[in-house]
Amino acid sequence: MSSRSNQRPIKLQNRVTCPHCWHVLLPEQALYVAQHPDLVGDPRLGSDAATRFLPSRFGPDCAALDPRGFACHELACPNCHLVIPRALFEIEPVFLSILGAPASGKSYFLASMTWQLRKVLPKHFSLSFGDADPRSNLTLHEYEQVQFLNANQDAIVQIAKTGEQGDWYDEVNFDGQNVRFVHPYLFTMAPSESHPNYQGAAKLSRAVCLYDNAGEHFLPGADRGNVPVTRHMALSSAIMFLFDPTQDPRFRSACEGKTADPQMMARTRRTERESPVRQETILLEAAQRVRRHAGLSQKAKHRRPLVVVVPKYDCWWFMLDRPRLSDPWTSVADGTMSAIQLDVIDSLSTRLRSILWEMTPEFVSAAESFAEEVIYVPVSATGCSPIVDPQSGHVGFRPRDLNPMWVETPLLYVLARYFQGILPVSRPKAMGLEAAVMAGRPNGAPSTNGPAGRSPSALNPIPVRSEENQG
Repeated sequence: MSSRSNQRPIKLQNRVTCPHCWHVLLPEQALYVAQHPDLVGDPRLGSDAATRFLPSRFGPDCAALDPRGFACHELACPNCHLVIPRALFEIEPVFLSILGAPASGKSYFLASMTWQLRKVLPKHFSLSFGDADPRSNLTLHEYEQVQFLNANQDAIVQIAKTGEQGDWYDEVNFDGQNVRFVHPYLFTMAPSESHPNYQGAAKLSRAVCLYDNAGEHFLPGADRGNVPVTRHMALSSAIMFLFDPTQDPRFRSACEGKTADPQMMARTRRTERESPVRQETILLEAAQRVRRHAGLSQKAKHRRPLVVVVPKYDCWWFMLDRPRLSDPWTSVADGTMSAIQLDVIDSLSTRLRSILWEMTPEFVSAAESFAEEVIYVPVSATGCSPIVDPQSGHVGFRPRDLNPMWVETPLLYVLARYFQGILPVSRPKAMGLEAAVMAGRPNGAPSTNGPAGRSPSALNPIPVRSEENQG
């Protein structure tokens, strides 16, 4: 008997959500991508794209055959025809949206977060974390390469700002109308054999879909039928909003004379004619879109957590009186794994909220009127202040100086608080590893003891209302 006949059949998800257009499909409705070089041309993606088709023939290994007899393995959405990685057919997804004002540092945060997660999750939590589809993450790979794998450690480098079009988006033609979808970054996360809940890996594994939009897409009026690039927020298990302190004049005034960071210094020299970015307006616009696309009333609070990420901590650390943020986890049991210290994160969140409330009460009010759960997290994507290139005058960073702080914390917090069984959680009193890990149910059920005594009822994707699907 062949080794293939001994393999267990792959269990598929009952429903699959396309990470591009958010169309919900049955697995058997997926299209295949032709492999024969002559089979090109697709009505959605253009004359250069490989043909998409529903298979009618299969090879001896059950692979679908294209019309020229070539075996095909890539799957595509029947609505937008963009490729859906196989991981999303087999693993429950987690959608996460990152938003904020233009130039708030979203791309730096995203690149540092994924770079840290690639190291922290396997080393401390026995979780693999890797690309679901390396091609989907090419832009993110470039970001990581520039910052953390640069051959010239003394070069002054910077990450390109996320644009409103280009490689960050995919163009799809629906009956002569080009529709632009935001390009997702796709990862898989799964317990390794040393994880205490490895036997439940099938239920605990997740396909992580991250979205990073240009800040301009959150300006009022930017959400249009042919540019539905922010509608992923309605599906997201959590929303991360970057509140940039360097864009708030009150924060800059409080930091005056206490930091030499050029981001602060440059902004203090702006002319009075320039208006500061109203970051609560960006958040309020995002809230309106979530309510609209998730079918919520305008008075309803979103039942998914909102993580307010306050970046560039290295230039305002004195407000919390901690030059360096310690890792928010601690070793448990025999030291082979760590547990998230939710009490430490919650405590720092309370302190940071007090600072924001004193300086920007309108922003805190906007955040807490939008979501039932709000957590405030300080981060630094670089761990150091930028420097000015003497030749070009541009602001950048030397790779050898980079030392991120807490960039992985927002996602770790969401996983530990709302997806119990994936990450162990430490308690204020000493607790063994098994008790810490098994305190929750390994089925994605949320905690019942979240901030303010409330928790979302579930963190599975909320289907986007059907009229939002194009075509």
